[in-house]
Amino acid sequence: MRMMKAWVVERWGSLDDLVLKDVARPAAGEGTAIVRVSKAALNFADGIAVKGRYQVKIQPPFVLGSEIAGVVAEAPLGSGFGPGDRVLAQVPAGAFGEYCPVETGRLVRLPDELSFADAAALPVSYTTAHVGLFGKGRLQQGETVLIHAAAGGLGIAATQLAAWRGARVIATAGSEEKCRLALDNGANHAINYRDAQWSERVKALAPGGVDMVFDPVGGETSLLSLRQLAWGGRLMLAGFASGAPAQIPANHLLVKAASAIGVFWSFDKEAAFISAIQKQLVELAVGGHVRPHLWRLVELADLKQGLAALENGETTGKVLVNVAEI
Repeated sequence: MRMMKAWVVERWGSLDDLVLKDVARPAAGEGTAIVRVSKAALNFADGIAVKGRYQVKIQPPFVLGSEIAGVVAEAPLGSGFGPGDRVLAQVPAGAFGEYCPVETGRLVRLPDELSFADAAALPVSYTTAHVGLFGKGRLQQGETVLIHAAAGGLGIAATQLAAWRGARVIATAGSEEKCRLALDNGANHAINYRDAQWSERVKALAPGGVDMVFDPVGGETSLLSLRQLAWGGRLMLAGFASGAPAQIPANHLLVKAASAIGVFWSFDKEAAFISAIQKQLVELAVGGHVRPHLWRLVELADLKQGLAALENGETTGKVLVNVAEI
């Protein structure tokens, strides 16, 4: 039996229940290819999945991780993929292992000019930002969007994509350094949300309200953001990094003809839609229109350090795992 190294969630609990161990290497089957992973990316959802609190639950034991870039090691006949093909993919689980099983419909080809490091940052954060801003939020050129946590992996992706579309971006972030990072990635204005008056500063920049709020934070931030919406504005709920969702008062939406929209996507329910987005993201990355910001590249053995930093709010942009140099 061929073996590989992988980070396995033995039981739902804490990072102590995440173990690096030797497991059986997966094999290709009907509709499933095997990718040799070069780079994998960490996401806030990984820490939630370890606790058993992610909305899509996988029963332990399972290999953690959801976004990869690497090369096809094995592929079923007729899939259109073969050994050596460079690819990225979002997967329900399995990214933090040396080899990852991937449904062939999830594979997206990579050109040689796009590095595995840049490619690994695209399948989750940039796809989520694209779906939220454009697929569900219908952001248009010239509109104003307020983006919270704009120095995080999802926030930077949303900022870059909104700027590419030609929107006016007001960003919030948790330090002056992070505000500068948001400006460097396309924001027109950046506000430190630790300033108690941040909401008033947004209002001064957009007296008539903002057309959209992109909110990965939740809680009190969502409630304060409702007040910033213009007539017909959209509150895009993209996560609950604060630890709790907001109880959205429906009357606030009613009197502004506003909408609160959940930002979530599923390959199982909209495969063609998501695949088209990810192919466009590859094109945008090759063209320099989006530029993933790498906070740190950690070795596979040091993955827990990266997850802890992500949970503690120490990171900016993406944390990648160097699984193999290919």
